[in-house]
Amino acid sequence: MEDKIKEKKTFSSDMKNLYPMLIWVKERVIKYFNQKDLENIELSCEEIFINIIKHGYLYKKGSIHIDLTLNAVLEITFTDKAKKFNPFDQKEKIYKKLSKKEREVGGLGIFLVFECMDEVIYKRESSCNILTIIKKRSLNYWFFSIAVKVASVSNISNR
Repeated sequence: MEDKIKEKKTFSSDMKNLYPMLIWVKERVIKYFNQKDLENIELSCEEIFINIIKHGYLYKKGSIHIDLTLNAVLEITFTDKAKKFNPFDQKEKIYKKLSKKEREVGGLGIFLVFECMDEVIYKRESSCNILTIIKKRSLNYWFFSIAVKVASVSNISNR
């Protein structure tokens, strides 16, 4: 695949870095996804970043390392050294609390990540939380990409 992107960036665990992180991600993926997918990616990244700061580091100093890889799928991996947090445990708690009366305020952010992304992978390794979210590129993108390439080749040959 020729659209391969592989970049890394580290942000300090401060809410003032939320929008710079979102901008950094969006600048790298905007031309590869439709608006709905971009919104789902942005919402997922926002929820994960805020959860790491708020629940992982408890608003204390720390770092959040982000690896972004884009090929046939987009993979964004968040790595932090905050306290252990397995989002699959939280997902199960949310599914068990079906009524609005039973649910606590908050807690739906990680549920939204599972709903917005095609795959979510978590592991704890060397005292690090490693959370990877995956979004597949739509077929519409592939058809559009091929059409643009064909059009550019025919424009060059017509000159």
